[in-house]
Amino acid sequence: MRTPDDWGRRVLACASTGAYPQLSWLDGGPRGRSVVGLSPAQEVRSDDLAVVSDLPSGYWLGWLTYEAGVDATLGRTPRSRALPGVCLRRFDGLLAWGPAGIEHLGDPAAAAAIERQLQSAPPWSPGAWPLQRLRSDVEPAEYRRRVEAVLKEIRAGNTYQVNLSQPFRASFTEAAAGQPWPHNVAALYHGLRSDTPAPLGGLLFDGNRALVSNAPETLVHWEGGVVTSSPIKGTRPRGATPGEDRANVDALLASHKDAAEHVMIVDLVRNDLGRIAAAGSVVASGRPELVTLPTVHHLVTDVHARLADGLGLGALLAALFPGGSITGAPKIATLGIIERLETVPRGLYCGGLVLITPERVSVNIAIRSGQCDEDGLTVHGGGGIVLDSDPEGERLESIAKVRAFDRAGDYQ
Repeated sequence: MRTPDDWGRRVLACASTGAYPQLSWLDGGPRGRSVVGLSPAQEVRSDDLAVVSDLPSGYWLGWLTYEAGVDATLGRTPRSRALPGVCLRRFDGLLAWGPAGIEHLGDPAAAAAIERQLQSAPPWSPGAWPLQRLRSDVEPAEYRRRVEAVLKEIRAGNTYQVNLSQPFRASFTEAAAGQPWPHNVAALYHGLRSDTPAPLGGLLFDGNRALVSNAPETLVHWEGGVVTSSPIKGTRPRGATPGEDRANVDALLASHKDAAEHVMIVDLVRNDLGRIAAAGSVVASGRPELVTLPTVHHLVTDVHARLADGLGLGALLAALFPGGSITGAPKIATLGIIERLETVPRGLYCGGLVLITPERVSVNIAIRSGQCDEDGLTVHGGGGIVLDSDPEGERLESIAKVRAFDRAGDYQ
């Protein structure tokens, strides 16, 4: 019997060849449920988030960009950008696996064909980590200036919290540059899932680019009539020793700043869900849960609801996307502040990877996520700015968020 890691390695072996330019894999990690499709029967590409309302029933994998959600939330005409705002691929069959074993979704013959293709994947060795060190596109002083600009907006009463981010870039190493770029992307993702496994990761190829996600956060999971959103807010880096790690946990749990930040975003998500939920059905867990990942500690709260009669996926995404934890509160005013301060599109970052089946819908919040091409990787990191934020502390938090992509380990 193959383990989840065996199947994941076989997906990466197939990906490394470049033979599947639309390979789509939502990776649940060693303890979760993974779903993969190799060759879609149909692809829907648009910059308009509203297309999700018209999808025929089936098995779909794909992505939504942050900007597609912003355009929809602000009610403006969708803008075309380098990465399409919506890309959803319908597969006749999908292969799923997890702790409970293998599952064929959709057409049994199509799903079985994927299983055979993975089983016959050629031998593959990822080799060394393929990226040079990450470098920010934003100078430290400029990032601190942007945090100060957010604090000015907060003091003026225009917002309570703003999720500010910055882009980082890393080129492939000289050794990796001699390899086909799909091999380097597969090696990058192998390193991520081996050393920093995430419950909502993913790897999707799109011609001459690939999207990689090492995300732990759920925007929405809709199954059995119940909608769940699980916002993350509050972060500390992992410590270098057990004592330092415990001290970081204690500091997070005792932090009034992080608690206030967390409560604001949970209330925002409750409000977003309340717009589309059956009356009285919105319920949040009482206290945030501590979630420990390989590079950071987080606080997370589950918010549950049932949709009002007659509403579907389009209404659900219109209410929730982009997520409150990666925008801020109040959402609409804060989106404008982010747009004025950030100078490049986020793209996949803070957008979402999507699974749609007749039984369930799952969308992650694509933090710890970026885009690869033949030259290397672009990835963003950020954090929530509130009234008592320290500009340099916020800059360092944005760096901590992308540690998984930087094996140099000394970025400051």
